[in-house]
Amino acid sequence: MTERLMTAISRCLDWANEADPPPLLQVDALVLLLRAHEDAGAHEPGDWTVDDVHEVAALLTERGEPPEHLRDTWLSWCDHLVSRGALMSTESPRRLRTAIEQVDLTPGAPTAPGPEPLADAAAPLLERLGYGESGEPALLLPFVPAPLSELDARAGAVDTLHRAARLAAWVDPDRLLRPGTDHDDLCPTDTAQAAEALGTTPRDVRFLFTVARSAGLLRTTYLHVLPGPAAHAWADERPGAAADAWADALTTMAAIPGPAPFLLLTELFLSGRAHTPAELVHACGPGAVPGPESAEQHVHRVLRTLARLEAVQEVANGRYRISALGDHCAARRLRASGIEVPEAPSVTALDAEAFLGVLEEVRPVDVEALLDRWITGQPSPETAARTLVNAGLPPVGADAGTFVRTVAERPWADVVLALTAECPLKGTAELAR
Repeated sequence: MTERLMTAISRCLDWANEADPPPLLQVDALVLLLRAHEDAGAHEPGDWTVDDVHEVAALLTERGEPPEHLRDTWLSWCDHLVSRGALMSTESPRRLRTAIEQVDLTPGAPTAPGPEPLADAAAPLLERLGYGESGEPALLLPFVPAPLSELDARAGAVDTLHRAARLAAWVDPDRLLRPGTDHDDLCPTDTAQAAEALGTTPRDVRFLFTVARSAGLLRTTYLHVLPGPAAHAWADERPGAAADAWADALTTMAAIPGPAPFLLLTELFLSGRAHTPAELVHACGPGAVPGPESAEQHVHRVLRTLARLEAVQEVANGRYRISALGDHCAARRLRASGIEVPEAPSVTALDAEAFLGVLEEVRPVDVEALLDRWITGQPSPETAARTLVNAGLPPVGADAGTFVRTVAERPWADVVLALTAECPLKGTAELAR
């Protein structure tokens, strides 16, 4: 048993010992349940959805007669996650508990049909990550994360997230959920009051509620809406809290059906280049584009939406590249899926030759950011310019004097690149423009 499972089980038992009345919970059944959850592909014991319930039930019934009190133990596990705020997904606790109550645990029983699998739609991404037919992952270039303070400032300035945070503050300390449904929502009276307080419509409040839940700004129990972990972290000014909330809510804020927003963002992250919508169509496998739109039209619409949410940037000639916030989201989601995402090393202490070597190994979109960081860390802009030339960076017209004087006056990455003759580094940087 992994240490992660042992810790999760220990916390559940501690909760059960404190609960009144004590829940029905069998340790052997809980171990079997969480191991099956892990076998189904879960990375965290507390990350459950309704689909997971059906997958785990199918695994358990394939392996024979489930132990006595498995369902009761499963329900107790769900109650533990909900009461402790440890349910990591944005699944409705009420829907999750209902699914556990109703799932068929009879050996050999047909499993309930789930949603269409996304494997085909994500086939290009899965192939790149080594989960396709070849089984060989492509080399992931290291990326340059922006400072958390910068990411938080940008995330907090996104209007949709800002309004969702205002709704979370309005909910504090708690509100009742709408009764009589498995769909999590504020009750009608609170929805109307929130709309008035925020200067918007009840329909918009319902949308902001889903955004706030996805962001972790709100969480729900079986009866109540409460401030979520992201709301507390943001209020405490924890570095990265706003950026994490933005990343977790991005696809909800985009409000575009299907996996295309995530697939396109990840493609831009992994390539680190600027692309036109037509060049990005290949990132969407079969079924990734819903509705009557053509693939290119859908991709373009997704990119415009992601640009509005600060996830990507439109550059020259209708091309799009990933933003610093987009990098944060893509890296966070890939890591949550167990993918190792490398980061570029710190460059401020490197000499010019070693620094130019690092630039050969990073994504095109990161070249200018690293140049700015390296120049800032040098004794003076003039020293930075001179050592770059001495290390082999070719100035335009072989005019080292003009290069050094101009960079000393305007020590910015775009100036350095404009004064650099055609070379592999300049060609790489152009791929992000």
